Amino acid sequence: MKDFDLKDRELLISDPIESYFECISTCDIKDGKCISRCVEILKRN
Repeated sequence: MKDFDLKDRELLISDPIESYFECISTCDIKDGKCISRCVEILKRN
């Protein structure tokens, strides 16, 4: 099975909340940029 990167997963997951949680689960809790990027993904959807 292929390992998907974040952009691939965004295309596979149609639910914005699910996309957000998939994204946030890949972030380190101290990585503000990663968390901010996930919030932006949620806002766009």
